[in-house]
Amino acid sequence: MANIGMITLDALDEKAASAWWRAVLGGKYLGQYPGFTMISVPGFSARLGFQKVDEITAGKNRVHLDLQASTSREQEVARCTAAGATRVEDHTEDPTFGWTIMRDPYGIVFCISDPHED
Repeated sequence: MANIGMITLDALDEKAASAWWRAVLGGKYLGQYPGFTMISVPGFSARLGFQKVDEITAGKNRVHLDLQASTSREQEVARCTAAGATRVEDHTEDPTFGWTIMRDPYGIVFCISDPHED
């Protein structure tokens, strides 16, 4: 059986994108290779990798990160927006659960959901 070792995200500037995500997630720098940067994220066993690409894929990423707010989705959206992210759109599944689609300053799409129990 295989384990997820890393989730890789495309970025025009992989160093700047990895620094932004380290700050937002409280991660640590793990290493740099030509065109590729890796970070760790507290509480997450897999690494995040940021791969330099010449252009961002048009439309929605095929793989993206879903962040779960610890207390308030609006507070987490505001924190990420203050750090340079852009709010794309909001969704509500039912009165108790919703999520916001965001785009980081480097074009990477991610979501922030309401707090929930697994």
